[in-house]
Amino acid sequence: MRGFIVILLYLVAAAAALHAARRTSTRPVLREPSWYLALAAVLAHACWLVDTLRPFGEAALGLADSASLMGLAIGIGGALALLAPRFRGAAAVVLILAALLAAGTGNLPHPREVMPRGWPLAVHVVLAMGAAGMFTIAAVFVVLLALQDSELRSKRPAGWLAALPPVESLERALFSVISIGTAALTLAIVVGLLFVTNLFQQHLVHKTTLAIVAWVIFASLLIGRWRYGWRGRKAARYTIAGFVVLAIAYFGSKFVLEILLGQHWG
Repeated sequence: MRGFIVILLYLVAAAAALHAARRTSTRPVLREPSWYLALAAVLAHACWLVDTLRPFGEAALGLADSASLMGLAIGIGGALALLAPRFRGAAAVVLILAALLAAGTGNLPHPREVMPRGWPLAVHVVLAMGAAGMFTIAAVFVVLLALQDSELRSKRPAGWLAALPPVESLERALFSVISIGTAALTLAIVVGLLFVTNLFQQHLVHKTTLAIVAWVIFASLLIGRWRYGWRGRKAARYTIAGFVVLAIAYFGSKFVLEILLGQHWG
């Protein structure tokens, strides 16, 4: 029942945000129902995850729960996007994605990766999933930019373009999100190297290595943006490449181990 409420709140918030975007509402955020609905969805989602995962105890983290934790970061990003009137259409897409990822919470009870007690590992996991959430939003923005570019090149652009922010604004937001994600991923790697003693053991070495590769990709993109003004297709290629590598690192191995092989780490 609690999960249904979380998903419903996300979807209703997305519908309200899309409605505001389509009527090009410029009302302050405190007068927009979508903001309160999104905030309620995020808070309910966070409470649901805390109760399900018990993050500071001996947590059991499965594939669906990891995706839901990433979905919480995406939901927070969507709620923050609602603060800018021009981004309400993009925020609606992000909130729908958060609802989809939240749907799996607790639905795959076995097998799960059992994590020992302690705050360092909990902080590492939260930062890693937060970074993954930010990079997922960045990938969504890349797709929206590609759709905008395609429609603007056509003779009759579709009417839904009015619900999205201008290309320049969306591109600036893309790099802001990537900067936040890179900072979170940097902290996740540092915390992992300092406090997680088994970070390079056999069952985690590929995950750690791929996460570092993703960090290098996104850091290179940010340096390229700052030094050479990278944008457009080059920025899109780097963003998608980094997102794919990180997705494989955090979810590919879990999928193979838990779903295909029916095993777990403990």
